[in-house]
Amino acid sequence: MTSKVFPAILFCLFLLLVGCTTGVSPISDLSQAKPVELTGVYGRVVDQAGVPAVGAWVYAYRSARSGLRGPADFAAIVDSDGGYVLDLVDGEYWLVARYRQGRADSGPPRAGDSWAPYRRNPVRVSEGQGLRADFRLQTVVSPQVMHLGTQADGQTGFSGRLVDSAGEPLSGGFAFVHRLAEQNGMPAFTSQPVGTDGRFQLFVDAGGNFCLAGRLRTRGQPVAGEPFGRLENGNKGCLMLEQGEIREVGDLVLRPFRP
Repeated sequence: MTSKVFPAILFCLFLLLVGCTTGVSPISDLSQAKPVELTGVYGRVVDQAGVPAVGAWVYAYRSARSGLRGPADFAAIVDSDGGYVLDLVDGEYWLVARYRQGRADSGPPRAGDSWAPYRRNPVRVSEGQGLRADFRLQTVVSPQVMHLGTQADGQTGFSGRLVDSAGEPLSGGFAFVHRLAEQNGMPAFTSQPVGTDGRFQLFVDAGGNFCLAGRLRTRGQPVAGEPFGRLENGNKGCLMLEQGEIREVGDLVLRPFRP
């Protein structure tokens, strides 16, 4: 009896050993759980449909002065499960995920590329600390629109509809906000270009006092005749937004701009 049991035990031990040597978790699995002894960030990157964005990159910049473009300070590629691990050193970082359609990882974003800045930028990384940062990429429709302040989702922001003076939706326009004390220069946040229904969602990083407007062009001062408009609430289009609030503002009417 013993002579039969012993070989069976050896065979089971052999199977266990084989299982241990062939069942090691790949990096893609580890990247979606908090890695051990990580100083940096980790997480998952998906496209607009929620599919893993295989081959995308996550970049970390020490400064946002470049608009999160150009060579980054640190980078990590996204694996087959959509996971990534980005080793960093102690410091503050601005994060962005990017995927380029069939081109080298250089140059400005172009139509068809995808990207997503992290909606809680900047992040503070301390020695021995691993932070999770997930991204949902958004397709670049108009590269000039897709800048630092364009966020794909969030819990705080505005929603509404861009229309002309006749109440018809204005496809291709976008909404944007300045902070109350910073009404000159680049907008703090913008929506993505609106579709044929004119509906927009614009997300911000936190509550505050924001001045809302809409237009068709993406850069520079409004030019004569360009559809342009501010929220008509008697206070130069400015509203106080609470943290965690999505404020529906209704129709934002764009009329030919008159300098």
